[in-house]
Amino acid sequence: MRLADVQPNTVAIIGVPFDENSSFLRGSATAPKRIREVFYSDARNLCAENSLDLGAASGWQDLGDVEFAPGVAVFNEIEDALTKLLKAGVRVLSLGGDHSITYPIVRAYAPRYPELAILQLDAHPDLYDEYEGNRHSHACPFARIKEEQLVRRLEQV
Repeated sequence: MRLADVQPNTVAIIGVPFDENSSFLRGSATAPKRIREVFYSDARNLCAENSLDLGAASGWQDLGDVEFAPGVAVFNEIEDALTKLLKAGVRVLSLGGDHSITYPIVRAYAPRYPELAILQLDAHPDLYDEYEGNRHSHACPFARIKEEQLVRRLEQV
């Protein structure tokens, strides 16, 4: 992530290539790269339905990926990266990773948005206290979020 490139009042896209808390298949860590490959490919264009050319628009910027070494500090690094962006006055669109990254992302938002509410559309509620001995499993982010009372409301569909 290139924090020096941040422009206030824009939408910042950042990748969070992390899937170490997935209990089954790995691969979601490649999602930010794959999404960008399709988004920027010659097979598509950056024009919206209202004719806005996102390639020429100045209201958004892709800041690359959060960079981190594997291990426990990863969640702190994700939270710190988001916190810096939010303090810089940008709106953040995160491309991930496994569901576990939701927890540090919400931790970054919670202090700035005390009335934060989440609508989760998912086949699983991700509310396990722990899964296979891991309290930070992809099956647990909303348990941590509720435990710390980081959101005013969580609706799950």
